[in-house]
Amino acid sequence: MIRSGCPELNIEVPDGVYAPSEDSDLLLEAVGYARGDVLDLCAGSGIVGLSAAGRARKVTLADVSDAALETIKANAARNGIENVETVKSNLFAGLAGRKFDVIYCNPPYLPGRAEMGNWLDAATVGGEIGYETTIEAIRELHNGLKTGGEAFFILSTAYDIEKVYKEISSLKFSLKKIRSVRFFFEELVLVEIKSV
Repeated sequence: MIRSGCPELNIEVPDGVYAPSEDSDLLLEAVGYARGDVLDLCAGSGIVGLSAAGRARKVTLADVSDAALETIKANAARNGIENVETVKSNLFAGLAGRKFDVIYCNPPYLPGRAEMGNWLDAATVGGEIGYETTIEAIRELHNGLKTGGEAFFILSTAYDIEKVYKEISSLKFSLKKIRSVRFFFEELVLVEIKSV
């Protein structure tokens, strides 16, 4: 069991669920933009969506992992947060065309082949190149964002990040780099994506 260092929330993360890390901390910097209907996609422990709940009308936390969804429910109850719901969803597939004012997404981004049934691979491996899951989520943003909505994503130089930037541009989104953090093997970049 891991406890988050987030001072505002008491977050507990059991084995088998992605624990808050440097990428989560970076995405938390965009929580101040939360408003209206918020989606935390690839929610993991729920730290980003639960942190956004105080500024939002309602937060939907979506993840493909049943263990993650149970962890989110427990963390919401532990912190007395009621304006949230959980949805089992592989990216937008389980959201039935719903639209949101703000979307947060910390998708799996490491390159490699995910081993079937390995929860850590499912939470961290974004495809053979690394950006496949990220690009799939970005391609679905037109269907998931309300007019005037914005999305905040974590991108990584563990893959060809320029390819992702070009994909964002080709889909007629604007891109704003908010902040980045460099590690010895990669740089994580927090970006804001909006319809042009």
